[in-house]
Amino acid sequence: MSVRDEILQIVHRELNQAVPPEARAVADRIREIHGSVVRGILFYGSCLRAGCDDGVLDLYVFVDTYRGAYTNPGLVLLNRLLPPNVFYLEVEADGRVARAKYAVLALRDLGRFTSAKCFEPYFWARFAQPCALVAASDDGVRDQIARALVDAIVTFVRRGVPLVAPRFTSRDLWVATWRETYRGELRAERPEIVDRLWASSSQRYEQVTERALRVAGLSARAAMDGDTRQHEVRVSKGSRRRALVLWRLRRFHSKVRFIMRLVRNALIFEGGADYILWKIQRHSGIQTDREWRSKRRPLLALGAEAWRLYKAGAFR
Repeated sequence: MSVRDEILQIVHRELNQAVPPEARAVADRIREIHGSVVRGILFYGSCLRAGCDDGVLDLYVFVDTYRGAYTNPGLVLLNRLLPPNVFYLEVEADGRVARAKYAVLALRDLGRFTSAKCFEPYFWARFAQPCALVAASDDGVRDQIARALVDAIVTFVRRGVPLVAPRFTSRDLWVATWRETYRGELRAERPEIVDRLWASSSQRYEQVTERALRVAGLSARAAMDGDTRQHEVRVSKGSRRRALVLWRLRRFHSKVRFIMRLVRNALIFEGGADYILWKIQRHSGIQTDREWRSKRRPLLALGAEAWRLYKAGAFR
């Protein structure tokens, strides 16, 4: 078995994990909305890690074509120009309301956005984390998704190595890369959020790091320092400088596209602006004013609230 296949085996186990009834109810509703064009539905994020008690489920919906997924040609164009389109959905499951947001992405684009050819970390940083497969139209689709997730892990590790010292732990690598990725989004992630992200699947991240370093073709050596495995990768000073410059460019590029996605998503699903305010409050811990709609000029009020939150450090 090749090293890549070892990671693939880990990913397949994760995809096969049980999902809560809320996720299945949302998936059923998504298939009602978009029809047979849906090829696979992936569940990821905080609700997968910690449960769905008070959160919003995060799902990715992989479709054959954008044209087949929508009746509105404007949504087709938006999804092609700046994927993914994101929608908010509420369904009843086991006598309670399940809240979810789901992103729509063409299955053919998944491999491209998780590969090392993709400059923006928006996709490969998400898909490098454990995911569960709620639905797949056939085994071929399941395997296609799994292989793309392996690519995301390898890309994440390859891009993260220049961010850490020549000798590092798996935790150093993943935490540093998550933090740098978040700097390209309008988030004020508290340190404990990233720590919890690592702690939720630390053994898994340990397992895939050494393998991903080998798949990436990096000359890595591993040694035990007490109970901690240390990795050593030689990166020339010139290569490290170039990589850090690319990360600064990536940060600016990602932030611009993140803002564009926020505006687009706020417009295409009902309650989008309120959802974004809730998300900012949840990630930053700063209270937001949800009464902007009741003001005399609501759009100006929303803009003023966004500026206030920015000044308060709710996002950067």
